[in-house]
Amino acid sequence: MEDIAVLAEDLWKSYNGLQVLAGVSFSVRRGSSVGIMGPNGCGKSTLLRIIAGVESYDRGRLVVNGVPALVPQETILLPWRTLRGNILLAARIRGVSRRDAEEMIKSAGRILGLEEYLDMYPREVSGGTARKAAILMMLILKPDILLLDEPFTGLDRESIRALQETIVRLQRAYKLTIITVSHMIDELREISEETLVMSHRPARIVRVLKPDRDL
Repeated sequence: MEDIAVLAEDLWKSYNGLQVLAGVSFSVRRGSSVGIMGPNGCGKSTLLRIIAGVESYDRGRLVVNGVPALVPQETILLPWRTLRGNILLAARIRGVSRRDAEEMIKSAGRILGLEEYLDMYPREVSGGTARKAAILMMLILKPDILLLDEPFTGLDRESIRALQETIVRLQRAYKLTIITVSHMIDELREISEETLVMSHRPARIVRVLKPDRDL
């Protein structure tokens, strides 16, 4: 188990009698990058929230070795604060010192390509830059496992490519385990060592794709 970051065994989840997950099982190696894809509404985001610990599951077994941090699909940046202000506010709320936060902003901000945008407001930057700032807000927690929920939604092709390259650099720099949700295989092939394919709801894992074999 030492080399496993996330282990799910026969996870079930329902909302008000509607079955969403029906026996989901998979494992993610520590330090790897894994994609999760499937039809819209099949339960991909629910699964990420369960891994992050912000959502419960009905039955099954889940082991998470390390600190997870979830970057949701919806925007989490306050429009009246600069990118730096948003990141520092998140650090303060989570009890991270100003000094540690500034160090992370400097180091991760360089990798993310955010240095010239930190003192700008969300409305003044592109969607891709705003998404990178949201990722940096979570990196402040110094997580072991980074959970990205549809990070490429709404981005043009150039921005998608830039964010893919950034995700790869972050994983290498911080030795992160990264789990990325998307409904498009093309968005995952450049960043994932393998992709878990979920079925329609009630969802389970029906296939595991390897880039060098299936993509």
